[in-house]
Amino acid sequence: MYGWHQEDTDFQLLHQGENDTFLVRTRGMRYILRRYRRERYREQEILAELAWMCALRNDINVPNVIANTAGDFATRLVGSDGERLYAVFEFIEGESPEGPSSEDYRRLGELMKALHSGADAIMQSKPEDWALNRPVYDIQRAVREPLRHLLQFDLLSEENKRRCVSVAEELEKRFRALEPDRRFIHADLHFGNIVVREPSWCCLDFDECGYGHRALDLGVVKLHLKNRPDALECWAHFKHGYGDMPSQDALAVGTAARIFYMAGKIPMRQDIESLRHNPDARIGKYLTWIEDELA
Repeated sequence: MYGWHQEDTDFQLLHQGENDTFLVRTRGMRYILRRYRRERYREQEILAELAWMCALRNDINVPNVIANTAGDFATRLVGSDGERLYAVFEFIEGESPEGPSSEDYRRLGELMKALHSGADAIMQSKPEDWALNRPVYDIQRAVREPLRHLLQFDLLSEENKRRCVSVAEELEKRFRALEPDRRFIHADLHFGNIVVREPSWCCLDFDECGYGHRALDLGVVKLHLKNRPDALECWAHFKHGYGDMPSQDALAVGTAARIFYMAGKIPMRQDIESLRHNPDARIGKYLTWIEDELA
């Protein structure tokens, strides 16, 4: 489907998570192949993700999406495990920032602001129905669905289930103020999804992208700072890079909703080894962070 020949093409599994990611080597070229998890997204949702990546290339560095020989960005293939959807991307030479400094957080703020500003301009220039087939991070997706997954999780203690219900009630009450703002968000922009290719950074993995309040994107950064002793300094540098921020209450709710959304994934992804280790304790830690944000 991509003009690759079996005899001189090598596939190396790089990562298994929400999707499977492979490095493809063929005839001196390298590509990234993504195999989407079954039943995660419909084809139109994947095409909308890829359309956003193509559109944002004028504003930030994003890997080029590679079309197949039919000119399509998404490819359906049937294998031993059934039909799966695939996409291919340009391979970006570089590394993710290791042990990012406060200055790196300033640059991350600048990158997120460029992404948001570029997305706003794109939305103004496109038809109203352009690339709308992406998730909306509303109360249903950010609060109710994670709560349902958590309450059905046999490995979660009754105490933590009660905490989940209490947190969800408070989140739902306060999340309503964020819902009217439905702009494009990356929904997973952290240093693990950045490749440094100086003089600029390249933004990867739009698999979670959709529409919601920008506080949800900012909450991704705050979540990743939770275990850093210099979190306040790094966050100050990030804010300097990003510029105008939502209110403190919006940031708190956006961060809490992001953490709750991630907690709700743990029951669903027990096929990932790191999430199988003491999931009750991990979810309990997330709930403590949420309670601190909402206090």
